[in-house]
Amino acid sequence: MASQDQSYRAGEAKGQAQKTNQMLDQGRETADAVKGHAQESKDKTGSYLSEKTDQAKDKASGAAHSAQQSKDQTGSYLSDKAGQAKDRAGETAEYTKDRAQESKDQTGGFLSEKANQAKDMAGQTAGAAKEKAGATAQWAGDTANAGKEKTGGVLQATGEQVRNMAMGAADAVKNTLGMGGNNEDAAKNRD
Repeated sequence: MASQDQSYRAGEAKGQAQKTNQMLDQGRETADAVKGHAQESKDKTGSYLSEKTDQAKDKASGAAHSAQQSKDQTGSYLSDKAGQAKDRAGETAEYTKDRAQESKDQTGGFLSEKANQAKDMAGQTAGAAKEKAGATAQWAGDTANAGKEKTGGVLQATGEQVRNMAMGAADAVKNTLGMGGNNEDAAKNRD
């Protein structure tokens, strides 16, 4: 009965360990998925902002080119205005580029932080599951050792009883056959 109980508890501990491993695997998969989504969002944001910056530069360059042509055709007044427009376009393009970079950095930092939080949470879950599995294994081992000690004590007592019964039977046969000597010697030999 004790052996079946030990087998049941050992199986139960093994099942809990397997469940813990499944939880760990799910936590790792979740962390990897979050990290992948964060990287993908960061890349999309960066490419979108880079594309918009390039478009602004192209427009500014086109405006500057047009201004240059107008300058040649209309004189110094338009030349001054074109220079101002070119400067403003360059400033706008630079401002847009800086804003795009800031936005990209903020988005990447936020997503990176969330991915790290998910990873930390998965690590904590894994640690708790590992501790629970260790405690369950320790309990199963302690229970198995206690059963082993009980069984050993019962077997030793049974062995002593069988030995005493065999000695008593041998003495009885000797006494019956007249080979036993006196009873005091037999009693001393038994003790």
